[in-house]
Amino acid sequence: MQGREYGYIKGNTAVAPVRKPKISKNNKKKNSILRKKSKERAIIANKKSDRKYMFLVVATVFIIGCVTIAGDTNIYNMQRQVTQLDSTIKTMKEENEALKVKLLKYSSLSNIEDNASTKLGMHMPSTNDVVKIDFSENYFSGVSQENHSVKNSGKGLFSKIADIFK
Repeated sequence: MQGREYGYIKGNTAVAPVRKPKISKNNKKKNSILRKKSKERAIIANKKSDRKYMFLVVATVFIIGCVTIAGDTNIYNMQRQVTQLDSTIKTMKEENEALKVKLLKYSSLSNIEDNASTKLGMHMPSTNDVVKIDFSENYFSGVSQENHSVKNSGKGLFSKIADIFK
């Protein structure tokens, strides 16, 4: 409603009555109690939302930490495998070098001659002991070529034993 210029009314009061609100002490107390309750509800709602927010933050930090730890664990395991493979490669290279040295040692002509003369009882041939053959001519023309292969009857050891008991 409009505020009036004068303290009195010109004309009929039924069209625009001005009423003063009746504010009693009880109504003021109710309003203050309602305000306190609404403030308490707002505080409780804020606390709940703060708890939800804190729980969300803690859960997010925990999940990120777990993912980071899992990634670091995978990296650590891969590093350990790489170092194991490096050490294995190093030992294999050392073994290969040792085998190469042994191969050179055993393949030398002086070592072969020593082993042949001492262990096998061989000796170096002289020029009188050497026989030279000329293979340019066919010396074996009169010899017939026979099939000297062994024929397999198709029976194995087990089938032969089974034939004995029949």
